[in-house]
Amino acid sequence: MSLIVESIAKRFGRFPALKGVSFAAPKGCFLALLGPSGSGKTTLLRILGGLEFAELGHVTFDGEDWLAKPARERRAGFVFQHYALFRHMTVARNVAFGLEVRGRKTRPPRAEIARRVEELLALVQLEGFGKRYPSQLSGGQRQRVALARALAIEPRMLLLDEPFGALDARVRKDLRLWLRELHNRTGITTIFVTHDQEEALELADLVAVMNEGRIEQIGTPGHIRNAPATPFVAEFLGQSAPAPAVIPLRPNRTNLHVP
Repeated sequence: MSLIVESIAKRFGRFPALKGVSFAAPKGCFLALLGPSGSGKTTLLRILGGLEFAELGHVTFDGEDWLAKPARERRAGFVFQHYALFRHMTVARNVAFGLEVRGRKTRPPRAEIARRVEELLALVQLEGFGKRYPSQLSGGQRQRVALARALAIEPRMLLLDEPFGALDARVRKDLRLWLRELHNRTGITTIFVTHDQEEALELADLVAVMNEGRIEQIGTPGHIRNAPATPFVAEFLGQSAPAPAVIPLRPNRTNLHVP
């Protein structure tokens, strides 16, 4: 297992946001954190990215003490629901931002940054859009720019906080398929926060269902769908979950452990 989360706890005042969260996932896995608002999904994501600090617990990633690393050294790429693009910068400058703000010793040459930007715009299917501004793009295109910017730093971990929440249903569905294909091509360990059951079950290799700061169940989408471990999981999936079926696993799921 490449990502091991052990007994993570976090409080905001008297409110316990996380109550001893533990799980493990293999390297290159696409893990969905699924649950209602207030279940702790985003707090856990922000702890992994270094934007919040755990009060208790440990995280090991690729054999390293992940929480001991400063956020800037983790090389975690973030994508948020509302894009967080710089409106005064072109698409190319937005994508290049994470590389341009590096210290002099680690900053690539200008030509290398330009080459990397062109490669990423091609990867997210936005070739020729580099000179446009965010205001000239659709919502789906802006989210692709945000993903390209996150990928520009060559992240070891990609953290997605409800990235399709601001988009309409049709665009969400198209981008879900595209994101899964992108993950298959890059192989980056990806943590995806969502409250949308269909989204999690369609996209992820593993799904962790969260409730009130705890993980109720973790497993493959087929296992979660067909064998809910607690009444909460069964109720939360509800009518949004497709009828039980045998789901063919993707090739990169064959080495996953089903609880």
